[in-house]
Amino acid sequence: MNVEFHYYSTAFLAVKAGFSLGDATTLAYAGQYVDHHHRRYEIATSRGTVHSGPTQNFSFWDPDTVSQVLAPFHFLPGGRDEAGVPVPSARMDGGWSEWDVRPNSPSAKKLLVMALGTRNLYRVGLALHTFSDTWAHQNFTARNEVWNRLEPNNRLPSPGHAHAGWSPDLWLADWNDPRLKHPAVSNFPRFAACARKVYRYLCTFQGKDFKADEDAVADELASLVEAGRGREALEDRVIEFVLALNLEPYDKTRWLVQALEPPEEGSGTVIDRWKRAGEEILDKAGFGRPQKVRARPGFDATPLAAWVKAAEEHRKFAQTLILQTTGGSH
Repeated sequence: MNVEFHYYSTAFLAVKAGFSLGDATTLAYAGQYVDHHHRRYEIATSRGTVHSGPTQNFSFWDPDTVSQVLAPFHFLPGGRDEAGVPVPSARMDGGWSEWDVRPNSPSAKKLLVMALGTRNLYRVGLALHTFSDTWAHQNFTARNEVWNRLEPNNRLPSPGHAHAGWSPDLWLADWNDPRLKHPAVSNFPRFAACARKVYRYLCTFQGKDFKADEDAVADELASLVEAGRGREALEDRVIEFVLALNLEPYDKTRWLVQALEPPEEGSGTVIDRWKRAGEEILDKAGFGRPQKVRARPGFDATPLAAWVKAAEEHRKFAQTLILQTTGGSH
């Protein structure tokens, strides 16, 4: 999923579940920022150096990326069902893998329930990202393997849903997955089902009875999403959410700017701009060096500091679940 679900739809569901707009925004931002934390940071603070690992990058050839980034945050293995039985295969070939992502899997529910139990909005937001991605990324794995190839003869690398492009992550996309018994895929029913589950969990967290208005909330969310159909620019597609909630639009730099001193800039020449663009590409590909930055005064009280701590806790618990789910298989 992308920002339209992880931030805007999640914030909407949180507000409807009874969260204040501020808490809903924090929770939703914590989830969406997972997709924008590409590089490793070494943050110099008054109490020492804080290390923050990436929660997204595309260095699929590195086994550490699978175990540290892709599986814990985006492609949580589904494993067997609650009874320990392999779930029926959705594939034409009848194949089954404990690494395959399944919507609402036991491991995804355990991850979210644990986070909700902490009462920490950052942990909840992070867990909701992974939980929600089990709908968007179903039938794919975190690994670069034949399992993920939409066409058997396509020899390009196939980590996650690379062969399907961005289609699995878009609310209104319709696409084709020839591996499946039912290859025509419409994302809207998948995302809508996920939204209902998210709403139920958030209502339970708030002590609210979701049965009273779940259908009405689902219908309103669907209307907001449909209002953006046909609008090319993201800003135009999400404007209905912004107006309906008085929601601050997502800005991937917001927490960084609040918490960190600005990096030293070059002279502003074309070479400097190309250098910065190159560094960003290397970061996303997993080749970038750790960025050494200085914290602003009061760093410990910033959302970024809380998110960094929560992300490492999420990673650790998710890795435990992955080990249990896959039995340590590779």
